[in-house]
Amino acid sequence: MRLAREFNRPDWRRMLAGMTSTELSEWVVFYKEHYFQESLVDAHFSNLSHLAVSLMCSEHDLTPASFSLLRQHTEVPEPSEEQLMSLAESVSGGVRYVPVSG
Repeated sequence: MRLAREFNRPDWRRMLAGMTSTELSEWVVFYKEHYFQESLVDAHFSNLSHLAVSLMCSEHDLTPASFSLLRQHTEVPEPSEEQLMSLAESVSGGVRYVPVSG
């Protein structure tokens, strides 16, 4: 699955079915040497940085996510009900369910 994720392939079963055992074993050898992915390295860096700051300054409001290099630190606002309803109206082929007024 890691190999499919690296190639952005959601159909990992089809990808594995199309590979020979030699190709799969070569990828296993490759991942033994290059086993760190960007997100894993970023998580280790973030946690290590947070630990270092925590040792130097015990009172802070930082989290490991504050030190992440891959994630943006802007918060995405929650969409309002009107925005969600307008998005739902634009979906073609769907069935809209409305509450029965009684």
